[in-house]
Amino acid sequence: MSVLIQNVLHNGERVSILDDGKAPRFVQRAPAGVEIIDGQGLEAVPAFWDLHVHFREPGNTDAEDLLSGARAAAAGGYGLVCCEPNTRPVMDSVEKIIAFKRRVAELKIPITVEPKAALTIGQEGRELVDIEALANEVRIFSTDGEPIVDRALLVEAFQRISAINPQIQLHAHCEETPRSHARVVDALGDGPSLAREPEIIQLHLEALEEAESGFLHIQHVSMQRSMELVEDFTNKQLTHFNGMKLVTMEVTPHHLLFTQDDIPMRDGSRHPNWKMNPPLRSREDREAVQHLRAFRSIATDHAPHTMAAKCKGWDEAPFGVIGLETAFSAVTQFDKDNAEALQYMRAMVLMCMSPLTQLVSPLSKRFEYGITLIDWEKVWTVDPDKFYSKSRNCPFAGMTFKGKPVYTIVGGQLVMAEGEVLF
Repeated sequence: MSVLIQNVLHNGERVSILDDGKAPRFVQRAPAGVEIIDGQGLEAVPAFWDLHVHFREPGNTDAEDLLSGARAAAAGGYGLVCCEPNTRPVMDSVEKIIAFKRRVAELKIPITVEPKAALTIGQEGRELVDIEALANEVRIFSTDGEPIVDRALLVEAFQRISAINPQIQLHAHCEETPRSHARVVDALGDGPSLAREPEIIQLHLEALEEAESGFLHIQHVSMQRSMELVEDFTNKQLTHFNGMKLVTMEVTPHHLLFTQDDIPMRDGSRHPNWKMNPPLRSREDREAVQHLRAFRSIATDHAPHTMAAKCKGWDEAPFGVIGLETAFSAVTQFDKDNAEALQYMRAMVLMCMSPLTQLVSPLSKRFEYGITLIDWEKVWTVDPDKFYSKSRNCPFAGMTFKGKPVYTIVGGQLVMAEGEVLF
């Protein structure tokens, strides 16, 4: 399988890029037997990475499954996604991780779909999983869905993970949930509902300090105080690999663009498609997270739910919104409207790179997970009924954007062409 992209813009120059499934490279002429794409009017960027998605398989495939989620990712220009472990059953054992990988292989999904392992058994926050065994199967342990507020447990987790490999990450969901409410109150005392993020982040930072080594990645940071805590911590640390204490953060497109004042009403109450955890915050919080130089990645927290679940109304509806098919356009819309806060190349780095790597060159490494072609002139209106995702709970519905991924190439294979997913 080989694809040649001719006359495409890359880093400000017109080039031809050959992806033969080995290592993308610049070429002067077309080899025989390759599929040719006319890149005139398009820009080539590395396929996007998303370290935070929920594909709901196993356990809730009415909302999403591995194939529909991968198709939504390819449509959004993604070449790699990492799936959270809060499936049913929870991804808390080697056997379940291997079954997940086997399922991805059986479906012949052409993009990279990696599982994360839960940090605690059943996501109960009480007993650590077999970290040593799981470290052979995953690059990330995650608490997504339920926070851990047991400091001693976190210290042990950091120490055991970093003893195996200091580049294995712990992804922390530092948000209270209804299920974790009692544990959070026991650990931290009473506090405002769904606004305990800074306190839980502080607990994680203290655990990392006590452990003396580890790689902490904080998911969907949404509050000004949270950012201040992390920035103060990192300013005091020598933040690099080799057993040191490293802290990174991610932000979502919806927290970049919206505040709690933007939530529309439906039938007399807030629209449940805008219910998410963390919730949308104040204007001051949004302005704080818009200073993206503090972040290492943009992640969608793609969280599908069925229409039946989201139609229950605000109080009963589950938390979560989808975003794989809108992320690029939403982020670059923010970029365009906030030129002082974020430059175009910074947006590209945040979507094309991640805490999984520090490398942006050479060319083959930069395009490690594929190539995405952008049509900057394409004007389109978000219609969730046309999504590849099974779900429709998208807060960007009805918004009009300019600029869209139109091709995704992975391993010498066209997986999305002219906006149509090919698998």
